Amino acid sequence: MQLVDELSMVYVYCGEISKEQANITTSYTTALSNYASFSYKRSRLYSFLVATSLIGLMIFITGYYHYIKDPKFHQNAYAILTATVLLRSMYMMEVNLRPSLRVREQKHVHLQEKNIVSPSEAAEQNRQDRRDEQILKTMWIMIAYGIGIFLGGFAIWGIDNVYCGQLRIWRQEIGLPWGILLEGHGWW
Repeated sequence: MQLVDELSMVYVYCGEISKEQANITTSYTTALSNYASFSYKRSRLYSFLVATSLIGLMIFITGYYHYIKDPKFHQNAYAILTATVLLRSMYMMEVNLRPSLRVREQKHVHLQEKNIVSPSEAAEQNRQDRRDEQILKTMWIMIAYGIGIFLGGFAIWGIDNVYCGQLRIWRQEIGLPWGILLEGHGWW
């Protein structure tokens, strides 16, 4: 997926395909992430229905985007697809991980009350519970950093789309190596 996105950026810079075509490629890679997120550990039929729905959605987005030729439509569609995969991932993390920690902790406390668990087993279980809680905290910190970096990149992409002509002029005036800093789509 990363290769497809990077190649589309190279083609845009070289002028071999339009910026609209590169934007559509980015939506397709996001659709693949949605497919992976929604079809994980699901039946083949469910996965097939998710794939078919996403293919239909991508055909609609591509066709409608070519019809109206408004980059804002694509940007909004891309943002919705990305937000969907983010929210789905956060949901899966909470639903799949946190309840299992609560159930395990409750079971462990229940066994301790009945004196079925040895002190060394209880200490090991407590260590694992603390470790798992730390992992969840770390995951949420990583999500916060990821969202911040993504939104920063999305903002740079938006600025690059609006001020592309002026940024190109400035890049040429500044020259290398500092002109690279104004390559907004590359930073995105």
